[in-house]
Amino acid sequence: MIETLATFVARTDGRDLDSGDDLTRYRFHTGADLRRLGGDEPCPILFRDLGPVATARFLRGTLRRLAGPLSPILYMRTEGYAEPYVDHERIGRLAILRPLALRPWHSGVATIYVARSTRSIAADALGFIPGDVPLAEAARLAADLHDARELREALGGRNHDEAVADTLQRLDRLARELETSETLAGPLRDEFQSAAPARRDRATALMDGVGLVEVDLCTAWHHLPRDRRHFVADALRRIGPIGGRPHP
Repeated sequence: MIETLATFVARTDGRDLDSGDDLTRYRFHTGADLRRLGGDEPCPILFRDLGPVATARFLRGTLRRLAGPLSPILYMRTEGYAEPYVDHERIGRLAILRPLALRPWHSGVATIYVARSTRSIAADALGFIPGDVPLAEAARLAADLHDARELREALGGRNHDEAVADTLQRLDRLARELETSETLAGPLRDEFQSAAPARRDRATALMDGVGLVEVDLCTAWHHLPRDRRHFVADALRRIGPIGGRPHP
């Protein structure tokens, strides 16, 4: 739901108000000057981009932390943020339906908001937006919604349940693919990024021999198109474990 800090305080009788956060020191992290939201400034519906593992945990109800494991702040975005990648597996996004509960600050970068990484929020204030739902549409629907139950109904009720189940199946398949490929890609990536020229050259020669490029090793697995992932997996099998020779 879209509200201002003033309406948030009135709705919660001030019991959820905590002005102790000072995020100005995180300019080094955002690259811009952070600022508090004004008392009459509406906070938009915010979304969280989670990776495949965290998304699966959220859908199974086991996600314990919204922020990245090492990040001191939680990054959130509006529907206007343009991802620098393609979500080929349509893993969806997390909608933060009562974002002021996280005491967000504007990051100083358009469309990006941040909060202290240790902030928590009620489970019913978080909802799932399937990957085939445009975030502009999700933000419009969520503007007047209070909790995840209402969001589920707005997104079709049982249809939303089916979308969650389908997403989990794709995430589980993606996780199996990644686990299998990483046993070969990890050591090859280490060689390719080594400080030792001989190791780098050896890795580059192996990659050239099967048509692999840097992007194949260093891009998040779900950011690669499915047909490219299949090609990479086959190429890695042809190289085999580092120390051996490419398979014929």
